[in-house]
Amino acid sequence: MSDPKTYDVAILGTGIGGGMLACILARQGFDVLMLEKEAHPRFAVGEALLPQSTMLMWMLGQRWDVPEILHLTRTESITEHVAPSCGVKRIIGFLYHRDGQRQDHSESHLLVPPVTPITSESHLFRQDIDLYLLNAALRYGVTYRDHVEAVDVEIDPRGVELTMNTGERFRARYLVDCSGYKSVLARQLALREEPSRLRTQSRTLFNHFEGVKRYDDLLEDWEDPKLSAHWDEGTIHHVFDGGWFWVIPFNNHKDGQNPLCSVGLSLDMRKHPPRPGVSPEDEFREIVSRFPSIAAHFADARAVRPWVSTGRLQYSSTSCCGDRWFLAAHAYGFIDALYSRGLITTLDVLRTLAPRLVEALRDDDFSRERFSFPERQQAALLDNADQMVHCAYRAFGSYPVWNAWVRLWLLSTMFNDFRHFRVIVKSLESGDTGVFDQLDQAPLHGEGKQGENPVQDLIDAADGMLTAVEAGAMTPEQASERIFEMLRQAPLPPVHAWGDPDQHHLDFLPEKLIGLIQWGRTVAPQPFGSMFDFSPENYLRGEVQAA
Repeated sequence: MSDPKTYDVAILGTGIGGGMLACILARQGFDVLMLEKEAHPRFAVGEALLPQSTMLMWMLGQRWDVPEILHLTRTESITEHVAPSCGVKRIIGFLYHRDGQRQDHSESHLLVPPVTPITSESHLFRQDIDLYLLNAALRYGVTYRDHVEAVDVEIDPRGVELTMNTGERFRARYLVDCSGYKSVLARQLALREEPSRLRTQSRTLFNHFEGVKRYDDLLEDWEDPKLSAHWDEGTIHHVFDGGWFWVIPFNNHKDGQNPLCSVGLSLDMRKHPPRPGVSPEDEFREIVSRFPSIAAHFADARAVRPWVSTGRLQYSSTSCCGDRWFLAAHAYGFIDALYSRGLITTLDVLRTLAPRLVEALRDDDFSRERFSFPERQQAALLDNADQMVHCAYRAFGSYPVWNAWVRLWLLSTMFNDFRHFRVIVKSLESGDTGVFDQLDQAPLHGEGKQGENPVQDLIDAADGMLTAVEAGAMTPEQASERIFEMLRQAPLPPVHAWGDPDQHHLDFLPEKLIGLIQWGRTVAPQPFGSMFDFSPENYLRGEVQAA
């Protein structure tokens, strides 16, 4: 069997990335084919948004006039336009645990991102979100087939031909593979990097649960630091030497109607190698039992799906594009769920891939050189995520080191968020979505020079100290103190006591965001100062409205 039609673009995989790309291309008038080996609705993870991921979605929806993507940028609009099955994410919480001891509240970090009129973060119940995007793509005229899997790809100067496990054949001018680890392109073109350059070595086991208790209800002797949000209003990370748990509730707001909670356990394979013969549930319960506060959190939790357990999560590829094809997001590589970098990478690559693909389709020129920036960008995003996660796993081994490291992660996240906020406000003021491309002017990870990114310089220095700790050349306490001393000496924005080990929580209230902007305009050294070339105060007061 064969389909004689030649589509403009074929997309393998219909998750959040494939669905958004299909909507964007179809809204531009192109003939798109989506191919899915399973069927919707389906279970998927990648559920926690961060400010950067919601702002990237806003840019995609705004630039390409796809309201369905814009609807995903606020919890209220998700509830209104998609389903009341997603949670809110007003906080990012880290709780450090020690074997056999109740969690010490003084060893926790609760971070409240700034609230702006643009977006708010959510916990995405992916089976509903992915189906919603698929239905949007169908309304825009996309052709969709499920229960079909590509088993062979032929690429020639005229296009790409896909042979499916059903015997069907489909042709397209261009192929975007969003299918994940088992990518047919990665296999057929021998793109997997062996051995992988990635340093992180972790595995995970996860499920959706009912009956997970509210962590706020379990707190004893907690002195409320008068923050504007609480633990259960976002993603909780239970951190310990050798791994971490994620807790992502979907019913943590008044309009939520989903009783489920996503829970996963990720383990450092150097300290927790795979255990043949031990079921995922038994291993999960065994590790939970080591930590009294985590055990109380999950005391009544009941798994509602079959358990998922992985081998090593990390994989990478030698390339992500060629003439007439692109390997996107998790088809290219993956690190770990920590810091929710997977969705950010997916959306950021879509941001740079979509305009180049639209131009290539209009010019009928699909040479690899046209996609050189997304190729470099995707490799840099993977390497950056690897560094951040690898450092975090090593920092888990000592609370003083973790207490120092989490501030470096926060600084990196804060400035990356602000770079995106800057171009969004400039777009609102000018009416020009082309300013989003200014994000491409910053040096990619690994391509910058010393001093071009002071936060990255701090991270690189800390990375070296963690290596020294592993080698026995430095104690954890020495590494912690050196990182804090670097923070005390660095010219950082006065929105947090970065160098004070006893100051843990950061509530990024609007006045702190205004203070950050004032610092940037007056005393911030370069290159920080160049980021503050806009005037968002009226926007933050609601006097300039988002479209």
